[in-house]
Amino acid sequence: MNYSEFFKLGKEKNFKNIQITELTSEDINVEYIDDKLENNNFSSNITYLIKAEKNNKTVKMSSDYLEENILNLLDEKIKYTDSYYTDEYLTDKNQNNISNFKSIDIKEEIEVVKKIYKEKEKFKFLKIITSYLSASAEKTRIINSNGVDISTASVTYSYDCELVLENNNETISYSKSILKTKKDELNIKALVEEAINEAKKMTIKENLKTDKYNIVLSNEVAGSIISKIITGIYANNIREKTSIFENKLNKLVFGKNINIVENPLDIRYPGYTMFDNEGTKVKNKDIIKNGVLKTYLYDIKEAKIVNKESTGNSFGRINTRNLYLVPENNSKEKILKQLKTGIYITDFMGSQGTSIDINTGKISLQIFGFIVEDGKIKCGFEPCVLTTTITEMFNNVKLIGNDLEFYEKSVGSPSILINNISIAAK
Repeated sequence: MNYSEFFKLGKEKNFKNIQITELTSEDINVEYIDDKLENNNFSSNITYLIKAEKNNKTVKMSSDYLEENILNLLDEKIKYTDSYYTDEYLTDKNQNNISNFKSIDIKEEIEVVKKIYKEKEKFKFLKIITSYLSASAEKTRIINSNGVDISTASVTYSYDCELVLENNNETISYSKSILKTKKDELNIKALVEEAINEAKKMTIKENLKTDKYNIVLSNEVAGSIISKIITGIYANNIREKTSIFENKLNKLVFGKNINIVENPLDIRYPGYTMFDNEGTKVKNKDIIKNGVLKTYLYDIKEAKIVNKESTGNSFGRINTRNLYLVPENNSKEKILKQLKTGIYITDFMGSQGTSIDINTGKISLQIFGFIVEDGKIKCGFEPCVLTTTITEMFNNVKLIGNDLEFYEKSVGSPSILINNISIAAK
């Protein structure tokens, strides 16, 4: 059933508004273990997110197809919902545009990946190199019964390498990844060489003492931490009083050197889009400016509850696109030099069932990485537990790097130097 037929049938069933978000994706995923091809998959999917209004009620559902029974299911949901929630529906047909769905091709990159395993010949300690190469093209199209038809599209390319090393009968794993919007920025060979050089130093590990340390978070770790912390400004968490950022709007929450923005309209980054999944136009905006929290993030429903406008952050749920800690003019080498002696954290996992708690602000992470002496990476350290709070961490930031990277569409970060953080050795 095409859109016109679907909307016509919906009108006959007395729906006042129907709006469909069509999510189209094409993905190529290739996996090599050394020079052996393990997986080579291509997938193409279309999902429809449908919302409809009848009797001043709005209901939503997702589907892989459009048929009459979908309208019947929506009608049943309307009958049995007790929520008189009226959504918003796009009406401005002057903004209609259709973005082209961009094709993806990684044949040349696959040839590079095939040869990566030869790097093993240079290092006795390196036993296995696993490569994951992928490309993804996505298009979001919103069409409704008011005649609106808009779309936005993006392409991303990613490469991940996982290294298996052996030293003194101990097996060690180490990984690095990269995510870009242009193929020519996907420097696979350089990433693998950097990973091998760091992994070599990881084959030797020392025990840390329980103490306070100055630390450097890699850009990937910093981005992962920020992505969890930023959920604290989602409107639903504020409304449910489960966030330390409740009643903190326009107040100083972090050090004055902290600036976090969301720039979904910046085509250089992987979260580029012109509107969210509800059709709300996105805007580049300050999230935290000079340490001050400038906005909470809303979808239409949460905005209506508090009589505000959506901030364009509906992506399946409230989420972000191209949110990042604003970088400064400090190279990674400069940051490590400024650190002098401390630890460089390259990975983490939740510890003691707490991880990052936006309700209490407590952070407890099992961390992995390197000992730094005289501004240079010396060796790895045995896994430890980092304990701090969200407030302490982002009030103790001393330097911010220039190495902004995204490892997911929602959040990115440069590396950062933080002073006086408690580390508990095992």
